[in-house]
Amino acid sequence: MGLHHIRLDHVTPEAKLTGGTMPRLEFRQALFRTLRPEWQRRLYTASLVVTTTALGVDDRRLAVDHQSFRFSLLYNASWPEPVFLDIRSWPYKPLELKADAPVVAWSVAMRLRDLRLGKDEWVELAFLG
Repeated sequence: MGLHHIRLDHVTPEAKLTGGTMPRLEFRQALFRTLRPEWQRRLYTASLVVTTTALGVDDRRLAVDHQSFRFSLLYNASWPEPVFLDIRSWPYKPLELKADAPVVAWSVAMRLRDLRLGKDEWVELAFLG
């Protein structure tokens, strides 16, 4: 498991990762870069959606799983800045398949839901996986 860092913004709203082994993600840190003062309200309904796909021969989808990680679990109304350095409340659950499933590749896609980013705004995530 290595440390990964992604940045989602209005130009790149989705990050995609692929690999040959089942993904196991541990989210460690998140940052919402904005100059707007009402960040707590904007993040309250927002979430990070992680879509895990198991691919078989000829890129056939064997299974797909969607998990939603709500930003509201990371802070309260008195939180000073949209910087979260010790995430413990986003438990990623690996996709469950039969032991003999003919998986040849895996993909993980991450995108934001209910958070429209402006030109000078972005979300950065650091995770092990």
